[in-house]
Amino acid sequence: MTDIEIPSRPGTAILSDAVGALSLWGLIALLAWVPLPLGSARPWAWGALTAATGLLVLLRAAGDFIAQDSSELPARLTAPAAVLFALALAWAIFQCLPWAPAAWQHPIWAEAEKLMPGLGLLPTISVDPNASRTAIFHLATDAAIFWLAFRCCQRADAARLLVLALGTIGTIYAVWALGAYWSGNHYVLWFRKWAYAGDLTGTFVNRNSYATYTGLTLVIMAGLLLEEVIRRMALPENARLKLRAMVETLGPRPIWVIAGVLIAATTVLLTHSRGGATATGGGVLGLVLLASLVPSLRGAWRKWVALAFAVVALGALVLSGTETLTRLADTSWDVEGRHEIFQLTLQAIANNPVIGTGLATFKSIFPTYRTEDLPLLVDLAHNDYLENMLELGIPAAVALFLAVLWLVFQCVLGAFRRHRDAIIPCIAAGASLLIGLQSLVDFSMQIPAVAATFLALLGAGVAQATPTRRRAGRSSATRA
Repeated sequence: MTDIEIPSRPGTAILSDAVGALSLWGLIALLAWVPLPLGSARPWAWGALTAATGLLVLLRAAGDFIAQDSSELPARLTAPAAVLFALALAWAIFQCLPWAPAAWQHPIWAEAEKLMPGLGLLPTISVDPNASRTAIFHLATDAAIFWLAFRCCQRADAARLLVLALGTIGTIYAVWALGAYWSGNHYVLWFRKWAYAGDLTGTFVNRNSYATYTGLTLVIMAGLLLEEVIRRMALPENARLKLRAMVETLGPRPIWVIAGVLIAATTVLLTHSRGGATATGGGVLGLVLLASLVPSLRGAWRKWVALAFAVVALGALVLSGTETLTRLADTSWDVEGRHEIFQLTLQAIANNPVIGTGLATFKSIFPTYRTEDLPLLVDLAHNDYLENMLELGIPAAVALFLAVLWLVFQCVLGAFRRHRDAIIPCIAAGASLLIGLQSLVDFSMQIPAVAATFLALLGAGVAQATPTRRRAGRSSATRA
């Protein structure tokens, strides 16, 4: 008998695989940590996130260098987004430098020079260069997390592992949040609550931000459950067997996904966040709609399954979200002042539409527009689009928006291209819709835990936006 010769892999390929796996698990560990310290919305937590992300980027880059192949997917997937993002980031950096023409420098510098002559001020476009530089680091960290997820998830099994991990992490935090809420809702971690005493906030301070985070968990778990149901119902050929397959969905393997859906949905509703509940509902419905249209999730009953998901989601909102619905019905923009904040922000944008005032300078510039009926401190626009247009200027802000939109578009296209694992880009697209809607009425993307989780999902979705058969020539040495 002739011996079968098994080809051996070179040492560099084995080392590259090990580095890739370590990068993926390091990213998962980082994403598990980032919601814990109050959503990482504290300077020390942001700094730790930035440092850890930088180390993981170096590790992943080292793996690519060892493999001598860092291009597994077509450049068209990310190149336009990378160029747009680089332009926006370069402009944000330029805003902090004292090189701009005098006509571009904000008038506040001239006023400061009159009040404090001889201090040797270096005028810039940004009204607060220190705050802008910090925000630039945060923006670069967000991009690095996307790149890490994109590089680590070019194999479908790695992408599925990351998505499953994010869903599991979010569910564990949701269980913690429910325990804290039902035990009296007095504490955030070991700190006594100082805000939102009647609302579930988990490890976050702000209920709207936590609603967005746990909403992402709901989108993930709903997508995994939808895939499981459609897959099981597509196999049998008659109605009786389909019903049996549906019943088997309640078996041991998918039961934790069902539990995750129920737990995440409950936490979203108990936050009593109007924007969070509405955005989450939009994200789930967008996911269901996309999943019902993509060719690879075949099955004669898939549209009925999607409709059932939508009805169940609506029913859960009606039955369990009474207080949230009441707050939606009782919304008064005039009482909360957001409508006026939006109007004044638009006025500020109109006064400086191209140059901007520098990243993270909203709280510095808004007092010059604030009216007496608004609180003394308005540090956020409660609309990320308006805030970015004010700070970056409209051209740079639009470039930033289009960069993200291009990646989301690739996820939608990828859902139709994929023959397997199409649910991953579907989940990324649903999460993107959630974030896009929430950003209209709040600032959740400025919370590191929310931004990191979303961008990791988006990176996994874009990485799985082309069929495996099109990835000709990819080296196994670069597989994570």
